[in-house]
Formats: sequence, C-alpha cells, structure tokens
Amino acid sequence: MDGGFDLFNWANRAEEWSKSASLELFFFNKNYTPYKVRLAHELETGVRRLFLEDLVAFVNKGAENDLSVQRLDKQTNDKAVLVMDIEEVDRAATLINLIEKEYADIIYFSGDEHDFRRIKGVAAKFTYGDGGSSKNCYVIKSLSGAQALSDKGSWELRGEKLEPFSASVGIRVPEGNEVLVVDDGKNGWQLVALNRSKFERLFQFDVAMTALAPVKADELAKAYEIALAEGLDLAEMLKEKKALVKKLDEADLDAVSQAKLMEFADEMQLPLMLSENGKIIIADDRDLAMLVNLIDENYFVSATTGKRYEIKSKKLLDDEGAEKAQT
Repeated sequence: MDGGFDLFNWANRAEEWSKSASLELFFFNKNYTPYKVRLAHELETGVRRLFLEDLVAFVNKGAENDLSVQRLDKQTNDKAVLVMDIEEVDRAATLINLIEKEYADIIYFSGDEHDFRRIKGVAAKFTYGDGGSSKNCYVIKSLSGAQALSDKGSWELRGEKLEPFSASVGIRVPEGNEVLVVDDGKNGWQLVALNRSKFERLFQFDVAMTALAPVKADELAKAYEIALAEGLDLAEMLKEKKALVKKLDEADLDAVSQAKLMEFADEMQLPLMLSENGKIIIADDRDLAMLVNLIDENYFVSATTGKRYEIKSKKLLDDEGAEKAQT
C-alpha cells in the first residue's frame, strides 16, 4: 500500500503472535495523560480478544472483501481506513510518547482516588517479537466517563436479588475497532484510523480540514508572494487552523490582487508587512490569520462612522439576493 506500511501484512503476522504477546492497559484522560491499569488475570483472554484478535480478524477479512486502506490526502475515500505517521496527530503522538518514554513516571489509576468521569479512552499495549526484535503496538478505544457506573446510586442484580453496587466504578468497553498504533520499524510509528468518526472525536482531529490544508497552502502560495519566517511551513500552520482552511476554501483567491490587498491592509491599519522584495511577511499565526481574513473580506470600514471592524459572519446583499428576499 502507499506510504510503505502494509496493514494487511501486519495483520497476517499478528495472527502468529496475538496470543503470546504481553499485554498492558492504560486509561488516559482528556489531557491525554496516561494511567497504568492493573488487569486481573481472568480478564486477560477477553481483553486480548476485544482489542487485538477482533481487529486482526477484521483486517484479514477485509483483505478478501476489498477493504480500502489509504494515506490521508484530499482524494482519500470517505470509507477508507486511514494510515498516518503519528506525528500528524499531535494528541496521539503525545499519548504514545508519554507511555514509551515516561513509563516509570506513570501512576496506576484508582477508582477510589481518581475521577473516572475525566477518562477519555483506553489503550491496550501489546509487546511482541517480530523479525528477531521486540516491538509494540497499541489498540485504542474511546470510553465515556459519563456512562460509567459508580457505587453511588447504582445497584446490581444477582440472580433474583437486587444488591448494592460492589465496585468503585463499572466500566463497559465498546465493541468495534477504532484506532491502531504500530511501531513499524522501517516507517516509524504508524496510526491507523479504522473508525474515522471515533478517531476524530478521540483525538480532536478533523480529517477533512487536515487533508485540505496542504492543498490550500499551495493555492495561497501561488496566488500571492509570501515570505515565511525561518522554520515555518504554510501547510503545517494551516493544519492547526481549521477556521482559516475553511475560509480559504470558500474564498476566491483570484478576486483581489496583492497590491489591492496590501493597500486595504494599510487602510485598516493592520500590521501586515512587505519584505524588501515585495513579499507578504508571515512571521507567525497572527500574520497568517490577517492575510486570510483580508482575502476572505472579513475587515470592514463603516461608511457612516469610519470605524474599522473585523467581521465574524457576513451576508452578501446583491441584486440577486434582494430579488430572492422579495419572493
């Protein structure tokens, strides 16, 4: 497959080590801080099936049923399983890096001491031998702390008898596959989004806007002469600014020349500067936002008071709009 990581090949090999791989569980909260979880031995078989074996079976079955696995770009099929370098997903990279690099500092989660309502997800870490070396993979699922049962106001039914809830917290791990993170060795850490909507919610990641950002960055650079400060990348900056990507996608980049744009920036007293060779200087996110807002016509000077405004929303009042309003 594209990008060098072959999910189907990984799943085929995983069948060989899925039952022998060591297993650890981690909860992580809304700040993506992980907690170690002590797992009872009698739960290990069920956890291994729920997290790893079902996922491997899904991928292997998909290989027979034309399951589409693609890298993230604008042409990615909406139903495709997405594969990304983990660095593309900041919050996932943070989580895995903390577990891998700060393991000794991670504390155990306690239902008596910690608030489970703040927990966002659970990660199952599998360590296995592959090609003579030890590797890790993580299968990650979302958890809803709000749906957990606590010993306050919860009961349990044992046979015909209703009794007080005996645990600190009752947890239900969802079925289905969500996110896989694999140490691929050759290609580094790879994130596989098997369920796109759950992946987006879990890591606050907008697939559509992220895929569109490099396209809009390229269009912006072609439409205007831009000088980026050292170390900045236009596409990477836009990936963090979904609102700006949306504005660029809706704007007509050919409607206003660079000279007119900068003339209006001066009129609005915006601190957007030109370099010595006439390029628009983008030194930080603020400069980029000003440029995009100028292109999208989000600045306005009142004809009655002369006051300057930044417009949050606008409605075009033209002849066609007026006619529609009268009908």
